Amino acid sequence: MFSYEEISSLNDIEVLIYNYVISNPEKTAQMTIRKLAEEVNVSSTTILRFCNKVGCEGFSEFKYALKDYVKELNQNGSETDATLIQDFFSKANSAEFREQIHKAAEMIEERDMIFFIGMSSSGSLAKYGARFLSNLGKNAFYLDDPFYPTDRGSYENAAVVALSVSGEQRFLHRQIDGFKKGKAAIISITNTHQCTLARISDFNIAYYMPMKVLPGLYNITSQVPVTYILEAIAQEVVNIRTAKM
Repeated sequence: MFSYEEISSLNDIEVLIYNYVISNPEKTAQMTIRKLAEEVNVSSTTILRFCNKVGCEGFSEFKYALKDYVKELNQNGSETDATLIQDFFSKANSAEFREQIHKAAEMIEERDMIFFIGMSSSGSLAKYGARFLSNLGKNAFYLDDPFYPTDRGSYENAAVVALSVSGEQRFLHRQIDGFKKGKAAIISITNTHQCTLARISDFNIAYYMPMKVLPGLYNITSQVPVTYILEAIAQEVVNIRTAKM
């Protein structure tokens, strides 16, 4: 229902609306604009601006499109989580998203050393990304210590791939600052473009999955998109290298 281009144009507040709608499509399809505004804690004007950005002239047209989307989901018999993953892959097939994968791969192929960094589940995926890229012949490493000093070296021929769902971990930002001082290229993979890590990076890829946080602040947002992005970038690095031969 939502194209990657449309989602990329959303600001922080509009992303909240998107996350609510995509996680509760049937419920939203029955709401008034005022009720949706109350649920997301925004104004009706913000809801209308969101509708315009996703290609609808007003809330009525948006609800009509949403009801068609819900009908299609029910016909397919898809579970909500599976549907969200399918929705991501439909966006990943867009020309804009493929171009982002290609640009990140170009930045990596141009440099001799690649560092992958992340914390918690993102750290596990960073380790996987480094190993996957290494298997394909690129000099890649996983930096697993969030306190490792990065502000004392030169990284002119290095790239950093930073993974974070929220993009707001201050220890990660500290490491990024050190790498930037050493003139490394910074590539971030985050859930949205509207986060600190994305803003301080040279290049960002966002995957836009609804945030899921359990009591105790345990983040269980799906990381299937991140795995796909890491593998797609690595495979594109190989394609670029092969094309040069």
